Amino acid sequence: MKTTIVKPQPVTVYQSEVLPQVSTENEMLAKSIEWADAHPVAWKIVTGNRSKAYGKSSIDYLGYQRGDAPSQILDRIHHFKCYVDGYSGRGTDFWQWRAQFTLEHYNDRGFRGSFFHQFDGQYNRGCCTLDYTPHTLESVIDRFIAWCNVGYKFPTAAVKIDGKVVRTYRLEGV
Repeated sequence: MKTTIVKPQPVTVYQSEVLPQVSTENEMLAKSIEWADAHPVAWKIVTGNRSKAYGKSSIDYLGYQRGDAPSQILDRIHHFKCYVDGYSGRGTDFWQWRAQFTLEHYNDRGFRGSFFHQFDGQYNRGCCTLDYTPHTLESVIDRFIAWCNVGYKFPTAAVKIDGKVVRTYRLEGV
């Protein structure tokens, strides 16, 4: 048998000042903690359920990222920061706008999230969870339809929010 004595190595731990239970030894994730501490509303977004786009139960996250464990919160804050910074990997500024919108409007009166559908007259086509307020709803719908028009190329007969038609369009030739 061989015995080796290992000298203890110093370990740097990065810990949130806003959510002290969240910490990491990973320097890349430390940047996400630092960013979230500078934007405390981000912690509220990823630990609450008001935001359908980025709340803790968002469909944007993988199953292992949902929950209350510090590692899950850290994964979500990192994910959210990547979207706010435009590093989503999805290739359009729509996703960055969506994250920045949530960050900017989370504390606004009437803030909520819902599931948006583009309806072509026969089938639901483009879909996405989006956050909005009563005052921003029309502009959020406009952004959603612009995104659908680029990505899906189907005509839009209506926009549905949580299954309810909220806007209709007159289709050409109908």
